[in-house]
Amino acid sequence: MAFSRSQAKSLVRAVLSADSLATAADIIRKTALELPRGRYADDGWDEDNNCTWFRFVPNAWRETALRFADDLENDRVTFSVFTEGNSKLPFYSFSVLPEFTCPGAGDCLRFCYSFTAWRYPAAFFRQLQNTLFLRFAKRHVVSAWRSIPQNRVVRLYVDGDIDSRETLAFWCRQLSTRPDLSAYGYSKSFEVFNAWHADGLTIPENYMVNLSSGSKYAGTDVETTFSKLPVVRGEFVVVPLPRGFAKGFDRFDDPKYHAAIRESARKITGNNRVFSCTGKCGDCLPRGRHACGDKPMRGVLVAIGEHN
Repeated sequence: MAFSRSQAKSLVRAVLSADSLATAADIIRKTALELPRGRYADDGWDEDNNCTWFRFVPNAWRETALRFADDLENDRVTFSVFTEGNSKLPFYSFSVLPEFTCPGAGDCLRFCYSFTAWRYPAAFFRQLQNTLFLRFAKRHVVSAWRSIPQNRVVRLYVDGDIDSRETLAFWCRQLSTRPDLSAYGYSKSFEVFNAWHADGLTIPENYMVNLSSGSKYAGTDVETTFSKLPVVRGEFVVVPLPRGFAKGFDRFDDPKYHAAIRESARKITGNNRVFSCTGKCGDCLPRGRHACGDKPMRGVLVAIGEHN
């Protein structure tokens, strides 16, 4: 049974008003108990008994929310704080809630792919869990960070963004403790990074950020200042999908798609140094390098067609 995006956002707004994990757990449990328990599904006709059998299918949203609420109340971790790679993103990755942790969000909310994950209760509640942990239980994030094997690539963030100076300071501390890890990400939290740099504070060398398109600061001095910070590799932009290409992954195998993306990005940005995203972060450059976290790719614009 579906849990709509509007329902999810209403729950998030209520939970983020909580003053502790226990209060958040109460809010989540109350919402879960208002959901239907499940439904009976037709399991097929039984010729021998001349009847149709039905099986009960629990409501995954209700069951996941109740388990998550119980774990929050008892200070347990329900979902892996960092997820470990897949064919598209073969790195360790960290996510929080989109929009609610994105102070620089603008037009990006129109095409943000992060909301598509909200079709699945585990994905939604993982984002919510990590958002709450950064507020009330950073020790769980620290423990998970320390458990990442040596010399791995980590993406901070897949979903959501660095929402405050406190969060940026937290990650700078963690990055300093693990110089063996290579971290990268995308951000529109330009003011957070600008203020940090203006105060003479530095960001560890093992972290690189891409300037993400769709910010409310687009075309302003705030964006220009951010783009020149040492931590910024360059710009990652989403351009309109060229006519004749679908949004699926098959497009990434078509050289004509990449040529169209490069041409479109050059026209929109005026930057002639354009790399078209291959759709798979682990093999977009030779020898396991990836454009968005590669220092030699500084100043190169990485572009992709709209994918939501």
